[in-house]
Amino acid sequence: MSFATTDDHQEIYFQAHGTGKTTLVFVSGYFGVANIWQPLITRLNSKYRCIAYDSRGYGRSSKPLFADAYSVPRHAADLHAVLEACNVRDRIILITHSMGGNIAAEYYLTHPDNINGIIYTTTYFDGINIGKQLTLEALTSGVDSPSQCVAFYTNIGLDEATALEAAKWPAHARRHNAKALLAFQMGERYSQIRVPGLVIQGEKDPATPVEECARPIAQAMPSCRLEVLKGVVHFPPTEAPVEMERLIEEFLRGLF
Repeated sequence: MSFATTDDHQEIYFQAHGTGKTTLVFVSGYFGVANIWQPLITRLNSKYRCIAYDSRGYGRSSKPLFADAYSVPRHAADLHAVLEACNVRDRIILITHSMGGNIAAEYYLTHPDNINGIIYTTTYFDGINIGKQLTLEALTSGVDSPSQCVAFYTNIGLDEATALEAAKWPAHARRHNAKALLAFQMGERYSQIRVPGLVIQGEKDPATPVEECARPIAQAMPSCRLEVLKGVVHFPPTEAPVEMERLIEEFLRGLF
């Protein structure tokens, strides 16, 4: 049982698997638990140290009641607390999903010396950008109904067994995290991310379409490329773990 304590006295549950000189840190998004990363961790932990955690408001982590306890910078600070608890200092690759991409970008801009590369999956430029097509109402509709919470994720490509985790989360946490997601703004700051990046986007993703959401990141970062996975919706880590493993290994070979 492993928990990191944050600077605002919340507890973040994390799991560490495997060994190796390179550490892969998996950063979840609006589906904020470590479960989506298990297919990848199973494939990668024989070669790398793999760390995954439940974001605040979700899973086994603290679920503060008040809205001001939730923001993308707050999530980035939680990520730092996890890395500190794991005593990780270098050769770190952030592998992100959806909102986790913004969390990773914010973390890099605060701690640029800690990170060697960022892999984004089904992400978007920022909350202001995604808010043009994904509204607060769309994100929070049905949060009081466990079945509708599950349906929200299965409708965008997640398997039902994993999506059922959403039935356990409190409605206030999903509402606060939705507002945090939509409030975050990157502006011109992607140009300041000087480590290599890779954006992996699902061809059939209705939530974060390639051209509107993914390509602008690849174009804004100084060293970043875009890969589009055919037939994949919004959850490449669970929908296409074999292809994800290949792309991660290829990316890492270019770094070290």
